[in-house]
Amino acid sequence: MALTPWRGWSVRTRLLSIIIVPAAYMFVTFVVYAWQAPLTEVREELAERGPLVAKVLADSSEYSITAGKLDELKASVSRIVQSDSSIHKVELFDKARRPLLQVASRSGGQPEPSYYEAPIQRRLIWMNMQTRTPGPEGMTVETVGQVRVTMSSTAMLRKQTGRFYFALLVASLGLLVCVLLAWHLARQFNHSLNASIGALREADAEKRRLIRKVNSAVEEERKSIALEIHDELNATLIAVRLESQRIVDLSRKLEQGAEAQEIATRAQGVIQLALGLYNSGRALVRRLRPEVLDMLGLQGAIEEMVRHYDRAGAGCRFAFHAEGDFSKLDSALAISAYRTVQEALSNVVKHANATRVAVTLRRAAGAQDSALLIEIADNGKGYDPAQASAGIGIVGMRERAEAFGGSLAIATGHQGTTITIRLPLGQ
Repeated sequence: MALTPWRGWSVRTRLLSIIIVPAAYMFVTFVVYAWQAPLTEVREELAERGPLVAKVLADSSEYSITAGKLDELKASVSRIVQSDSSIHKVELFDKARRPLLQVASRSGGQPEPSYYEAPIQRRLIWMNMQTRTPGPEGMTVETVGQVRVTMSSTAMLRKQTGRFYFALLVASLGLLVCVLLAWHLARQFNHSLNASIGALREADAEKRRLIRKVNSAVEEERKSIALEIHDELNATLIAVRLESQRIVDLSRKLEQGAEAQEIATRAQGVIQLALGLYNSGRALVRRLRPEVLDMLGLQGAIEEMVRHYDRAGAGCRFAFHAEGDFSKLDSALAISAYRTVQEALSNVVKHANATRVAVTLRRAAGAQDSALLIEIADNGKGYDPAQASAGIGIVGMRERAEAFGGSLAIATGHQGTTITIRLPLGQ
């Protein structure tokens, strides 16, 4: 399992991490380099100076050792050792490697584990004096002793340590400035981001309120139209039926003939047309304003709708299942849920070519709030969500759900489609 601790971090913490982690890495890298570079430089300098000091002392000690002037040699070596803080100790040996003298530094530094040696050599040059032009004829080199030099890096490291602490102070101040700047920028960005998120939430809430208001206005207009149809059109159609029936009754009192028979037949046709128009008006009223929703509630209304589709659908069976109490739902939410199911079943009948459709209505109780869950599942041919998600029906259902803070999810493929609507009900 991948470790992702930053998933629970706030935006400010993530921004601080993005800025501070690289800065801290650069700070650590600089500190390590600032400490290791002087150490390497000191070692290299000692490695160069040690053999050089040993060679110089060996060359300058040849006469004193040959002449036996060890006191003068010791004083000379002491001046050299005390003037150079990098020399810890100088030792001179004769050709049998017996100690002749030893001079140690007064600084008391720590000696290096290695030392440098150089031979003290005496060179004898002999010449042939019998020739007209004297010149060297040969040279004899004799080793008369050894010089051993032990170096110390304490004084040089002390000087480099002071420089290192100064560089560390400057780098720490730079890191502190970077941290303060990152904190300030993260704070400002977080404030701006929270303000933007708040504005988006307000805009989203305003959009939901607007959608609810529009849906309420549409439902009110549908209700007004339904009342007009019910009160005016249906009443007029009833009057037409009564007048037509009166014409039929009067035609029967006339002398029977072709004309009287035609009058009765045509009046009877008007009665049938008025009856058909009346039934159409009643169906239109039910679509505009589902009276069954007011009488039976959401569960009964959806059950009646499913039963109607089951009776009308040739070759397709519709089933309904409900769990929970839906008697105290908000009327606006109930109408939105009813319209959503109505649109979904209409899409199934038009496009799915399904043989089984199941509608489930459930009230789920959670730890914080409860929700109304609606599921419409069919075994039809399915569709491509990317192509159908922009359809007016899908958009309308999604907007109805989002207007109440809910959601709409569609699971489909090559076979079958399941639409799940979740509408929060509050506490």
